[in-house]
Amino acid sequence: MSYRRAVWVVVALALLVGVTATIQGTSGIIAPPGDSDLLSFFFPAAARVIDGQPFAIYAVRAFGDYPNINPPIAIEWMAALMGVAKGVGLPGAAACISSGFSVLDCRALVAFVGFGFLPFVFALGALVLAAVRRLAPNVSPAGAVLALALVILGPLLYLDFTEWRHLEQPLMLCFLVGGVYVLQRGRPAWAAVLLGLAILTRTTAAIPVIALLAVLLAERNWRSMWIVGLGTALVAAIGLAPFILADPSNALYSLFTWRSGAAIGNSIWSLVLGTPLSSIAARLDQPAAIALALAAGWFGVRRLGVTSGGAGLWGVMAVGALAVPMLSKLNWPYYSVEPFMLLLVFEIAALAGRPSPSPASAQTPTGAADWWRGPIPLVSILFLATALTLGQFMGNHSVTNGGIVLRLMGVTQVAVMAAFAWGVWRLLGATSREDAVGKRPVLEIAS
Repeated sequence: MSYRRAVWVVVALALLVGVTATIQGTSGIIAPPGDSDLLSFFFPAAARVIDGQPFAIYAVRAFGDYPNINPPIAIEWMAALMGVAKGVGLPGAAACISSGFSVLDCRALVAFVGFGFLPFVFALGALVLAAVRRLAPNVSPAGAVLALALVILGPLLYLDFTEWRHLEQPLMLCFLVGGVYVLQRGRPAWAAVLLGLAILTRTTAAIPVIALLAVLLAERNWRSMWIVGLGTALVAAIGLAPFILADPSNALYSLFTWRSGAAIGNSIWSLVLGTPLSSIAARLDQPAAIALALAAGWFGVRRLGVTSGGAGLWGVMAVGALAVPMLSKLNWPYYSVEPFMLLLVFEIAALAGRPSPSPASAQTPTGAADWWRGPIPLVSILFLATALTLGQFMGNHSVTNGGIVLRLMGVTQVAVMAAFAWGVWRLLGATSREDAVGKRPVLEIAS
């Protein structure tokens, strides 16, 4: 089968799976709004936009005083889709919206909005493939097809369209991957715009972006660092400013204040629940994740020779993204999607063209240590399998109000994510050393 035909087969299969997943995702709506962020936060916030209150989206509350903490871009797109659904008379759409998203008629609207986000899955696959081929022009057709398939057929991503319905994640990843891609093509201003939009779509994008900035700082790429850093912050600030100015109390509470006071859940921080350290630990998860992302970027350059123009940048950002499921005080299965995408670009690009270790070399001390560095993205595939398994247990049912099960899940989560961060770091060291001696090309950012 030719490469082009293989790509179209993968796209056709992904389209079938995506449509099925989007429709199947509505089957869980049996007592809305239930425990879905989509019906509890995203849709009510989008309804405010439709009702002529576009800057009141942070006044939405659910589950008591739990605020809407989601950035505005995905909400605005949902509002546009909901408006179209209502305007064309989609069955049940008007009743769903007027009921406050508390009737089973919401199923049709959920599917319709889901279809509006499905194209971003395919766009993400195209961007990942473009990034891989930019970094590794010698990537084999099989490697390129595998990269595309692991994105647009990836089961982690389709969890967003079924059980968890965080439809914004593929859109955010398009901005994030696209931003790094154009940065490595020497366009830091465009990168800043896209990375700022990523943060305005989903705030977890900020952690790998911090790792990226640490790389630029460590290699003294001052021009790109200032353009990307200040530009990203400016785009994010401009995007949030209207909401803060129009409704300061709700916006500031939702986006900044609430997070530090939120309860500890299934995370490593659960080990201190019920102790005097609990209130302190509740405020440490974000600073700890930022510190890990900064350290990954700085030491990736200074110790491993990572450059902002090479595949290693994606590996450093993957380690930064792993800090979110590793150190967040409450974990959800879809947190694993973001590090997986960055890891996938890094590993396939870094291993492109590498021959498989021969049986003889595997018997040598070096070969014995290098068996996992073949042309197959083994770390990415192992991460995918492990994250999917954890995803069956890391949801609401694991939040047991501080029992041994909660602590066990927290320890397991941080141990698994730390193990993969260590694996990425080892692979970064190996591939960066080969880049340094000229065995593999490194793309530098134009300054």
